[in-house]
Amino acid sequence: QELADALGGMVAASRPVVDAGWMDASRQVGQTGKTVRPKLYIAAGISGAVQHRVGMSGADVILAINTDPNAPIFQIATMGIVGDLYEVIPALIRQVKGQSHDGQAHL
Repeated sequence: QELADALGGMVAASRPVVDAGWMDASRQVGQTGKTVRPKLYIAAGISGAVQHRVGMSGADVILAINTDPNAPIFQIATMGIVGDLYEVIPALIRQVKGQSHDGQAHL
């Protein structure tokens, strides 16, 4: 949520997250959820199952973060980071919040 707030975005979820009760079904992206077309979609911990890809493939830029370098999400991602989202997301938050005087984030 902190990264989404810093970027002016929203948090969404995959079906397993919704099924586990961690997020409301209204935030589910995918074949049985919503289709989104954001400028930037950060797929953190998303494997890239076809059902989820259907809902987010219209994004302008897809940044995938996954510990598995062979995760299917990397096949459609614009950019990818092989790493643990619990390390990568805090680093992204620090970078976004560390804006320069010109108001631009330097990632």
